[in-house]
Amino acid sequence: MKPEELVKQLEKRRIAPVYFFSGDEEFLKEEAIRLLIASVVEPGSEAFCLDILSGDTTDASFILTLAATVPMLAERRVVVVRDLQRLSQKDREALATYAEKPTPSTTLVLVAPKVDLNTSVYGRLNTAAVSVVFYPLYADRIPAWLQQRAGQYRKRITPEASERLQAIVGDNLGELAGEVEKLAIFAGNRPVIGLEDVEAAMGPSRAGVVFDLARAIGEKNLAEAHRIHARAIDAGQSPIALVAILVRHFTVLWKIRLMQQDRYPEEEIKKTVKMHAGPGRYYFPQYAAQAKRLAPGNLRANFEALLDADIALKTGARSPGIVMGELLYSLCITS
Repeated sequence: MKPEELVKQLEKRRIAPVYFFSGDEEFLKEEAIRLLIASVVEPGSEAFCLDILSGDTTDASFILTLAATVPMLAERRVVVVRDLQRLSQKDREALATYAEKPTPSTTLVLVAPKVDLNTSVYGRLNTAAVSVVFYPLYADRIPAWLQQRAGQYRKRITPEASERLQAIVGDNLGELAGEVEKLAIFAGNRPVIGLEDVEAAMGPSRAGVVFDLARAIGEKNLAEAHRIHARAIDAGQSPIALVAILVRHFTVLWKIRLMQQDRYPEEEIKKTVKMHAGPGRYYFPQYAAQAKRLAPGNLRANFEALLDADIALKTGARSPGIVMGELLYSLCITS
């Protein structure tokens, strides 16, 4: 089942006894969990009929005991188990057996990241439960998603505003959802969110900051890279988000460079890197020019430096300023 089909089922209050949520798109997955809970659990009754567990702190015996417990002051109990993959193989098999003959008064929600649905236990869950895989959205599908998101606030977002928002924020749905909410508030009683709203609320300079930083790196201009990095931080970019966006940027450059070397037509390259529509079509010529300046060896070294920086930022091993300074030096000087 697709996520949008799940939403329709929940709106019709068609609630299944077991759900199996998997995939890499965490924001949509978490939204589905919240919507499912809201569809079943009455506000104020959570203490009696809602349990949220983690696979690394529980086991199948406890989960199944909760699932078999008759709900109090409610028609149905909801048991959510996050990080299903952290349970032992034996425990996962026990839950798959339960899913094949579940308790009708309980809704069990099993949540995992991307998993192989062809393996025995996940295959059984995929068949016995209502299985929903949450795939990341391609860049060219995000404008429609933004339009749907704006509709939740009874707003419409113009294509120009949508493209600028995506260019500024990137493809992280959680961050995009937060910005749409801010823009809806910023627009007030006006029914349309326009380009001027995005630029007024977020600042027109942020859209080009990351690309400018990548350009400076491509030109091996360390001083300029430091200046642009400082501007990005001042514009509200976190170091972790900046590294993630740079990874995506260099991934696109890597794909373009390989296809350039194999002499693919430009239109085919655009489609491959999803830059034939949306904001990408405006930036493709600059991406293509950057890609031509980067040798494969440089790209490999860049990815290694970005990985090291990502780990250091997330573990807090060194201060963000030092980590980013080392990253810029590596990208501009040593790679």
